Amino acid sequence: MKSVTSLKAGLMALCAAGLLALSGPQAFAQAQKGSGAPLKIGLISSLTGPGAFLGDPFSRAARMAVERTNAAGGINGRRVELVVYDTEASADKSLVFVKKLISEDKVSVILGPDFSGTVRAVLPVVDEAQVPMLYNTPVVEPRPGSYHFTPWPSEETSYRVSLNSLKGRNIRKLAVLATTDATGESGLKQLQALAPGYGVTVGPVERVELQDKDATAQLTNIKAANPDALYFIGSGAAVAVAARGYTRLGMRQPMMIGTGSVSASFPELLKGITPDTLIFPTYKMIVVDTLPASDPVKSKIAEFMKLYEEKQGKKADFFAGAGWDLANIAMEAMKRAGDDPKKIRDAIQQIRNFPATMAVLSFSTENHRGAGPTAQVMGQFKDGKFMATD
Repeated sequence: MKSVTSLKAGLMALCAAGLLALSGPQAFAQAQKGSGAPLKIGLISSLTGPGAFLGDPFSRAARMAVERTNAAGGINGRRVELVVYDTEASADKSLVFVKKLISEDKVSVILGPDFSGTVRAVLPVVDEAQVPMLYNTPVVEPRPGSYHFTPWPSEETSYRVSLNSLKGRNIRKLAVLATTDATGESGLKQLQALAPGYGVTVGPVERVELQDKDATAQLTNIKAANPDALYFIGSGAAVAVAARGYTRLGMRQPMMIGTGSVSASFPELLKGITPDTLIFPTYKMIVVDTLPASDPVKSKIAEFMKLYEEKQGKKADFFAGAGWDLANIAMEAMKRAGDDPKKIRDAIQQIRNFPATMAVLSFSTENHRGAGPTAQVMGQFKDGKFMATD
């Protein structure tokens, strides 16, 4: 699926025609030049299918950012055009659409994709084409000097935040229920590697398929081991499967879940099946109402959340925040660099102290991950509400 947020002017048709006579990087540069040509941003995300829980809000918020910029006159007098494709969480489709964005749509920068598998599938292409990409997952480490970036703090940071909280709660024996996909596999490895440093023993470990509708058998085994707490590692709606089995079995230990499982849909998704103590490392947006007034991004988060609810008729989550942040980072770089992809990459590396919904973001040639450890806090979901906790 493809959609474009702005109309293509006649000048774009002339530029496209000129492309037929050109090839290579020079063709790209010549085709994009001209004061009336739109600045083109590509976006690939899971708008439908199993990844829609993050891809849909991500793309909605990115559109909002582009629309706001265009309403204010664009960038240096040029409109911004957002070209969007639906990957359906498929690595193969992600690869096809990235190639299309680069070779046919001639975008200058790409937002997305959003799963570790889809991101890894496309990174060699964007680096070879030298088109910057701002992707929407913390799992893949962005390489210094490359053309890819992410605003998310590292996966390791997330597990250190959660283990520090578990240590403070005197948790010593930690059971794990992890999905068998890349998210579950990577998270389990991180947890097993880091836990001994916090005095936590991991085990037993049970696995569940992402599409499974029941995890009672796995949770029965875990309950029999009598752990101090359970850690669910996965993403999306699979957390409801874990929570349902947990409550049906009458388990009372704290249940920790990974950041990728946390969603603004919890009030509906976990209605009637919320564990007594459901805690998680998360981003400030989800607990914004309980942040201190002195927090450096609280006002930015509140402003965005108000706008998102007005425009979309639903509450924003941090996946929406990522779409807003990445689109605004791309456009900030375009203010400085125009439509030249290499210059945009260089401009992103020069962004410092950028006030975003995720955190105050800073990049450099050596750091392509914009957020540091302070981007995450501990949260709890209780009585249908999110709140900050220790």
